[in-house]
Amino acid sequence: MNLSRADMARPFKAIYTARPQLSLKIDDGEPRSLPPPPPVLSNKSTICKTLFKKNGDADARVVNAASQRGFKTLLRKRRVKMKNRFFLILGTLVITAAIFVSCSTSIPITVDHPPKMDTNGIERLTIKPFEGQGDIARTLTEIFREKINGTGAFKVVDYAAYKPNAGIADAILTGTVTIYTVQDGSHQEKRTQTATDGKKYEVQATVYDRRVSLDFTYRIIRDRDGMVVSNGERRISRAASDTGDNRSDLQSGLAMAKRAAESALSDFNREVVTWTSRENLKLEKETSRDKALKARMKEANALVKAGGVKAAQETYARIYAETGSLAAGYNAAILALPLDGLDVSISLMSNLVQATGYPKARAELARLEGFRSEIEAAAANQTGVSARDLAIKKAADGLIAALPARSRISLLNISTSEIDMVDVVIREITETVIAAGTITVLDRQNLSVIEAEKQYQASGEVSDDTYVSIGKMLGVETIVTFSITGQGGQRKLTIRSVSVETGKVLYGESTEI
Repeated sequence: MNLSRADMARPFKAIYTARPQLSLKIDDGEPRSLPPPPPVLSNKSTICKTLFKKNGDADARVVNAASQRGFKTLLRKRRVKMKNRFFLILGTLVITAAIFVSCSTSIPITVDHPPKMDTNGIERLTIKPFEGQGDIARTLTEIFREKINGTGAFKVVDYAAYKPNAGIADAILTGTVTIYTVQDGSHQEKRTQTATDGKKYEVQATVYDRRVSLDFTYRIIRDRDGMVVSNGERRISRAASDTGDNRSDLQSGLAMAKRAAESALSDFNREVVTWTSRENLKLEKETSRDKALKARMKEANALVKAGGVKAAQETYARIYAETGSLAAGYNAAILALPLDGLDVSISLMSNLVQATGYPKARAELARLEGFRSEIEAAAANQTGVSARDLAIKKAADGLIAALPARSRISLLNISTSEIDMVDVVIREITETVIAAGTITVLDRQNLSVIEAEKQYQASGEVSDDTYVSIGKMLGVETIVTFSITGQGGQRKLTIRSVSVETGKVLYGESTEI
């Protein structure tokens, strides 16, 4: 990408350009002059006020904790007084940063991640006995009981006392053993032994072995509607083996299967409760031979180590704007995370990648965007938005944007599995599209539509030419097809819209549901 130095520097100049000052009262009652908040990236942003204090010198900063894409994030305003420590609260993702002095300047952050499954609102959980082969099914039931109790986040309800929709439990954890096999065998191998006279010789020895294969699924189902929670189903496949000189020395197949299951579920807590990780935001060093540039970078680095992170970020931004130093641009974007929020940091890092293609910036951008994805997922969980609801909204918005105004369309269910769920998806998308008022949807009770769907579902094979011919028969301009593939957490909703006139695909989307 060919950009001028001015184009490259423009997004960073806002960091150090003088702006009107704000006034705030600190604990001592004296007004202090504050830098203004960073640029607002979303109309639905929330401002979180964070107080920094160093050497008795209170310095308040306004941190933009905007959450994009229309998700509303609940933030609680509070003041935190800690030396050289910054708290950034984003939805349910909490990032704590602290500056440490070391040979390589870095900012360690502690990140509280939301659970992978949507367990929001679940406090009482009952465990239904696993289905499948008796011994291993009972063993898995007990393993999950111990795991759930170990989280400390749920009250385990005895399944014998559970009644559906009676308010006894909020959700049910259940599962099925699909494969459990134990195979015994033996083989010969050469071994070296030492005689009493010290001479070594080889002998043939029989070695006994036992192999276990285990495959099971588990899921969490909400009591109120009988639906699997968002991202709430897993399939586990594991194998274990043991060897010994005597068959009696081998572990039992059940013990080996239990060990394999416990190993597979070692990160189970991350599935159902908030979990914490530690990561480092490492600042880049200047690698050029420009002594003056290196001196300026060294001064900025010293500011970070001394706790003057805001001043350091402004210095790095100025250096990048004036010299194009990749390290300076990278550091300015990184320091925006504890100072200005995730959205600002992503914006600056994205500008750096687009302008320079800097590989390290590209890798860090991917990590920051991963944080934002977790924020959005957490926001969806907090507001009760399921993966299905998100998929439906995304599909409806995509269709409305892709199809010409006043189009006449027909929505067809061509799925060979999960047919009832696809019907629900089509019904809800139809309501959304009709409410938009720009597209006409053919009534799905039309006999021709019903017959076409039956034909597709029976054959499982559909060509675009077939769509065109059916569309002409129905008198519509566009055919939109819906199908679901996969199972559990791998299930996806696929949508395609085909122009009846040209046979071209106007819109295509595949989304987890």
